[in-house]
Amino acid sequence: MLDLDMTPYAAFVWPAWGVSAVVLAALTARAFAASRKWKRELDRLEANQTTPETADPTRPQAARSGVGPKQ
Repeated sequence: MLDLDMTPYAAFVWPAWGVSAVVLAALTARAFAASRKWKRELDRLEANQTTPETADPTRPQAARSGVGPKQ
């Protein structure tokens, strides 16, 4: 049923599968690490966000956007 006998090509196919598996594992680990980093950053930004109750009532509220210069 499952024929893994690749006699003339095994020296090329198995290392290629191995390299592919290592690359996919590394990309997955990197994606999880980036996800945790951005989750921490989002939590930090949300914790520092000014609520309408504590905002200066004399200052007009600007539209909030993810684009533009950092303040």
